[in-house]
Amino acid sequence: MRKLFLLASLGLLAFVFVYRQRIFLRDPIASVARDGVRQKDAKVMINFTNDILLDDSDGGKHRIYIVQNWNKIAGFPAGEKCIYGVACMMDADQVDTTPVQTGSRGKRPPFEGVTMTNKRVEFVDEDGALVEVTLRP
Repeated sequence: MRKLFLLASLGLLAFVFVYRQRIFLRDPIASVARDGVRQKDAKVMINFTNDILLDDSDGGKHRIYIVQNWNKIAGFPAGEKCIYGVACMMDADQVDTTPVQTGSRGKRPPFEGVTMTNKRVEFVDEDGALVEVTLRP
């Protein structure tokens, strides 16, 4: 029994090592603000390379955004498989996304790109609201 447990643990570690860019885990200390108002229902998930996956249910809308370090574009991911609120796994290391069309309500001019550091990510969503994700306070 002990050998089986050890073998299963080693297999899980190998799986996580190989797919470390595809696996997003919940970051419990991250916070999200939309136009300066803190969002309590938003869940932030992060992977090995500090890409973020934002599960947001603001105002009755349920949206999932992904911001990847390699292209610095906020978008909607395709093909995510999630265990609700705990972890998600993507189909590829560099996820195909549908870019967010920003500034559609006229609150702000369209914003190209994303401001992304190891502690903070900022982008404008499709409603023109500035979304600020703070990873480490």
